[in-house]
Amino acid sequence: MTDHVTQAYLDDESLHGVMGRLDLPPALRAAYGHRLVDRPFFLDEPTAHDVAADLLDFFRLLFSLPGRMFGGSFTRFAEALGIPPAEAALMSADRPPMHGRADIYRVGDRFRLLEVNAGSQLGGPDLGELSRVIHEDPGFQPFVREHDLGYVHPLEKLLDAVGRDRTIAFLEEGGMLTRFAKGFESFRETCARLGADVLLGELHELTERNGHLHLRGTKLDVVVRYFSATQAVGYAEILTKGHKTELYTPLSSYYYGSKSTIALLSEHREVLDDDEKALVDRLVPWTRYLRDVPRDRLRADREELILKAAGGFAGAGVHPGWLMTDREWAELLDDVAGRPYVVQERVRPTPDVVPGDDRPWVTTWGWFVTDQGFAGMSIRAMPFADGAVVSYAGNPFTRVSGLLLHP
Repeated sequence: MTDHVTQAYLDDESLHGVMGRLDLPPALRAAYGHRLVDRPFFLDEPTAHDVAADLLDFFRLLFSLPGRMFGGSFTRFAEALGIPPAEAALMSADRPPMHGRADIYRVGDRFRLLEVNAGSQLGGPDLGELSRVIHEDPGFQPFVREHDLGYVHPLEKLLDAVGRDRTIAFLEEGGMLTRFAKGFESFRETCARLGADVLLGELHELTERNGHLHLRGTKLDVVVRYFSATQAVGYAEILTKGHKTELYTPLSSYYYGSKSTIALLSEHREVLDDDEKALVDRLVPWTRYLRDVPRDRLRADREELILKAAGGFAGAGVHPGWLMTDREWAELLDDVAGRPYVVQERVRPTPDVVPGDDRPWVTTWGWFVTDQGFAGMSIRAMPFADGAVVSYAGNPFTRVSGLLLHP
């Protein structure tokens, strides 16, 4: 089923050049200008909010798992998720603020969840700028007005949560600020346009004074966390001492962004009521801990399964069985045995059309959500022939676009 605005766009060849003429801000252009999908994407606003509402309900289920399954013990919860004790020691039992992105495939007129990412350390919030620039393109304005198009900006929602009038730093560690320098400059450029001058730094640059964290001498009101729990272990003392500086989001978000949480929820249906079971069935493909699935089933169903490292990101540790031989798959299963992996049913997304390109494209819809609901979208797409992992950082064939909403 094709969205009627999408069909109207595809039918009007005069609109097809919009992506090539966009007046992108400099840092956004440097980060993404060479890897744009040659079309915008469209979605009806009620669907955007309906899926976000389902995602919020899904996250609430995840938040309830320690109490439902482990008697409120976060030690046992962490063990079940494969989180090392040194990392779990940095995570409180408090419910973190809801800030996440769910990566989703469209299957006909439904949307199916691939994984959830909880916390502020998410790629793609600056793609809201692509939506804005498409929306404001002079040649595209008649189409925007005809279909009453709008957009929601993920970075704007992030700044709403942390407060624009505070001293904000986006922090990484381990050289990642340099590795992803173009992306972080795009973040900073976008935040400046939205009224917040953010600092960029890494954990090793922090000092602490009177309970506040300082970055290169500047006292911080809030740290937007892009570093991982693993990286934080080496800085536990300074992070604890600097407790007057807000950490957004707290490291406890890691409990709920692990792929293992989906396996827990998918496997232990006895803790769910009927409405919750219907929600999980609506969103989530069959997902299990690798250790709990018989080896003969894994081998027999290779072409319908995908193996994922529980804590991987940017496509790391993702192995689609249908792109491997029986021998490669068997060797992989031997290699990862005993490690924190999940296995998931293959989701077959509905192909998307890109004007001027005869190949079918696969799109990952990155639904951002906060406690207030829908918080914008990260659109990543590539031709089916270019792999099975649609990751901007992890697959050089992946391209990005903006999303416009219609009533």
